Amino acid sequence: MTIPILVVSCDKYQDVWHPFFHCFFKNWSDCPYPIYLVSNTLKYSDERVSPLLINPDMDYSSNLIKALSLIPHDWVIFWVEDRPPAHPVDTERLVQLIQLAQAKDAGYFKLIPCNPPALVNEVEGIGEIPKGARYRISMTVALWKKETLLKILKEGETAWDIEKRGGVERANKISDRFYALPIETFSNPPLLDIHLISKGQIMWRGLKMLEDERILNHLAGRRKASFWKNIYFDCYDLVWNLYYRTIWLYRKLIS
Repeated sequence: MTIPILVVSCDKYQDVWHPFFHCFFKNWSDCPYPIYLVSNTLKYSDERVSPLLINPDMDYSSNLIKALSLIPHDWVIFWVEDRPPAHPVDTERLVQLIQLAQAKDAGYFKLIPCNPPALVNEVEGIGEIPKGARYRISMTVALWKKETLLKILKEGETAWDIEKRGGVERANKISDRFYALPIETFSNPPLLDIHLISKGQIMWRGLKMLEDERILNHLAGRRKASFWKNIYFDCYDLVWNLYYRTIWLYRKLIS
């Protein structure tokens, strides 16, 4: 079954495209899925990337709804242009997990190790994210059943609105099932991304990778995130990691 990867972007983020695809193809040279770049009027000059033009630019949700209408497939892998793979992708393992999610008729399966995790044993492969979980959906990197994603999207919303309102108000009201990787796999996931940019600013982890790859010049027009913004994001991740690991350890102790 063909599953297209939709790298969702817009023309004003064209400076990010080369850094993203440079890292993507370096770390996932054997990607078995067709790749589409969602933009307004501009194309990325690489024959491995098919354009999906949705001109004119609207809001994030409306752009994505239109892009989905141009794709005839039942499933898509949603990806954002500022989160490329940071290490080589374990293709065989990732494909097996995607097939498992499809077999379970998942509406959503988060492909990267970020909170909230599935609090199940690694042997189970994937596990459900319960209703009411904070950020039950994440507009980062995930397998979506297209009909589920369309239930979540609402015209006029930003990506942050989708995560907050869609994940709380809409995802909890439908019967579709939402999955994530087990917390035990977070130290060795099949796919690990890196957050290059937040609200238009380059994060320090992304900055180091861009410097190492010698492609920072493509983002010369972007500001670097402040020290305190980076500290906030790192502390935020640390706190939630400790929270979920504590819950997981407690469950193991009483089981």
